[in-house]
Amino acid sequence: MGSSGAHLEVWLLTAIEAALAGGAVLRTHWPMSRQVQEKGFRDWVTSADLAAQEAILAVIRRHSPEHRILAEEEGRSVAEVEQGIVWVVDPLDGTTNFARRFPCFSVSVGLLVDGEPVVGAIYDPLKDMLFTAARGRGAFLNGKPIRASETERLEQALIGLDWGHRNETREQILGWLSRLAVRCQTVRSIGSAALGMAYVAAGWLDLYFHFALQPWDVAAAAVIVREAGGALYQPDGAPWSFQSSAAVVSNGRLERAVWAAMGR
Repeated sequence: MGSSGAHLEVWLLTAIEAALAGGAVLRTHWPMSRQVQEKGFRDWVTSADLAAQEAILAVIRRHSPEHRILAEEEGRSVAEVEQGIVWVVDPLDGTTNFARRFPCFSVSVGLLVDGEPVVGAIYDPLKDMLFTAARGRGAFLNGKPIRASETERLEQALIGLDWGHRNETREQILGWLSRLAVRCQTVRSIGSAALGMAYVAAGWLDLYFHFALQPWDVAAAAVIVREAGGALYQPDGAPWSFQSSAAVVSNGRLERAVWAAMGR
């Protein structure tokens, strides 16, 4: 099955239904007490992650039983995104925020065809904000078109970032901050990579960077950013791909100033 326009429409509707289903679970769990387990260093999972994932996968399997699924809490190989049609799911992007009751988290549902993002839905259930895109058809927030910002100068730029779990990653982030923070308007840490990238697509952030990404963090966001006029790069300026765990997400206009500031 190819990625024709008709297929994209059906897949996008599935992604939206799945993201909304996962968001409904998270909204139900939000006021409840937290059951938190440690997956790794600075890496948590909650009962809400697992319940939301179950709801999301049920929707996908009902509509697309023939497709493979890569989901964060399933522990399957990241290499599976390279070929064929693969749904890539993060049921709760921003688990630390959710666990600490910091109200910034999302559901991310993306679809890849041979490793290329073609459909994406990112849902913030507390704010009821649904970011969507299908390749070649534009990006939307709650059904209304969105575009990345036109900011070209660093001193006017609002920059978002997230930290990653490992100290080595944080040191790399600090290296970027030491050069960018003194030149830009200001900096925000988001706590949900999917939302950080969606905010670039919406024009609310001009740049976002994260150096410890997994495919489920960015599968939906990549197509939304690109359809909004933005672009994704590796930290060295090369085009971003799923082989890279680091991404610099730009409005499509700010790159020259960023690379100059970083001495590229």
